[in-house]
Amino acid sequence: MRWIKTVNITDIKNEEIFSLDLEGREMMLIKKNTEVFALDRICTHERADLSMGFLNEDSVTCPLHLSQFEFETGKALNPPAEGSLKSYKVKIEENVIYVLVD
Repeated sequence: MRWIKTVNITDIKNEEIFSLDLEGREMMLIKKNTEVFALDRICTHERADLSMGFLNEDSVTCPLHLSQFEFETGKALNPPAEGSLKSYKVKIEENVIYVLVD
C-alpha cells in the first residue's frame, strides 16, 4: 500500500464532489468542513457516476436510481444498490491531499 498525492485541499470547495482518476481508479473526493473522504465514484448498482450525484449530511446520492452511500465507509444505505463503495484512507500534509491505495 502507498500514499498517492492528489490535489491541494484549496482545489475542493466545501461540500463538493471532486472527480479524479487515480492510477486507473475512478474516484471522488468529498470535502465536508475540515474532513476529506475518498471513495470509488461509480455506483455499485448501475455504473452511474456518483460525482454527478447529490450530497446529503453524511452521504452521497446516486443521480440515476437514488441509492445513497455513506461518506466514511462507502456503505450502501438503501436499495437498489446493495454493494458498498470502496473507501480509502486520506491524509492531508501541507494542504495536499494524499490517498492510500493498494
